[in-house]
Amino acid sequence: MSSSPPPWPRLALAGLLCLACASCRPAAEGDDLGSVGDFSLTDRSGRAVTQADLLGKVWVASFVFTRCNGPCPQVTATMAQLQAAFAGQPDVRLVTFTVDPAHDDPHELAEYAQRYGADPERWLFLTGPEEKIYGLVNKQFHVYAKPNEGEDRKPGAEVMHDPRLVVVDRRGHVRGYYQGVRDTRLPDPEADYESNVRRLKAKVDELVHEDEPWYQVHDFPRFNATLNAVSACLLVLGYAAIRARLVRLHIACMLTALAVSTAFLASYLYYHVIIKHGQPTYFREQAVGAPEWVARLYQGVLLSHTALAVVVAPLALYTVYLGVSGRLTRHVRVARWAMPVWLYVSVTGVVVYWMLYRLYPGP
Repeated sequence: MSSSPPPWPRLALAGLLCLACASCRPAAEGDDLGSVGDFSLTDRSGRAVTQADLLGKVWVASFVFTRCNGPCPQVTATMAQLQAAFAGQPDVRLVTFTVDPAHDDPHELAEYAQRYGADPERWLFLTGPEEKIYGLVNKQFHVYAKPNEGEDRKPGAEVMHDPRLVVVDRRGHVRGYYQGVRDTRLPDPEADYESNVRRLKAKVDELVHEDEPWYQVHDFPRFNATLNAVSACLLVLGYAAIRARLVRLHIACMLTALAVSTAFLASYLYYHVIIKHGQPTYFREQAVGAPEWVARLYQGVLLSHTALAVVVAPLALYTVYLGVSGRLTRHVRVARWAMPVWLYVSVTGVVVYWMLYRLYPGP
């Protein structure tokens, strides 16, 4: 009487799919702050722009005026930085609203935009009647803008306004407010500013991919870390199984671990070659505020992880080949070296992700 095959391979694959799906995207934060509402204003080119023109796009709004000698140059420089960061995102727009519409006609805005290298197709500069501009800024975006009066109204300080940037989703709903300037009142203005910009970029990136199907993995670093964690768990379970003489369970775990590690390698290469175009992710840029010793520790972990990952790929394949081909004595000898190296690479893959994206989270 033949026994049915063990359910472990199917259970392992089911668990892997659940973990992979859970890692695709962080849960929504419920941060819908209401609709911007309708507006109709004039772009620097002279054409009319309405809220409907931006539906289906994720956009970042800023509020400045061209003769400002206060926060405006820094806010617009931040927008220029975002223009470069989102150059490969066709569904992202930048929209700058003047808060000095009596002075900032389309010609003034065109000259101002040119100084910052603003792409006319990706970065809009809008003006209009004062009542429309101030109603939109104060009542629809819920940020402030008010002309200065009396002694407060000086050249370059004609308007008091909010330097924050506003992120708007594809439906025209506000999804977050982020500082566009360095706050000198804080202990470390530069680190705080970088953290704000990083969180803004992360929010825009999240909104761009918000409506993607669950099977289109976007957060590749998180997904890759999940694959490494699953591989490590399978290796430990496979080792425990062979120590308990559960040979079939051992085989199922090790073959599944090999499949998961192969999926990780494919996903890792796709992310870095296709998505990031070979651009590295630097610890100092990602983990803002991390002490120097943590950065050095990260470099050490990353170096050992990368070096051993090059070794473990052929070593794991050779070890599995020896096992499935029945050369068990040789398989055991090689596995004594391959198992700890493979496990170290899998575990440090999770550690690298944690140190880079979670220990000192910029976004």
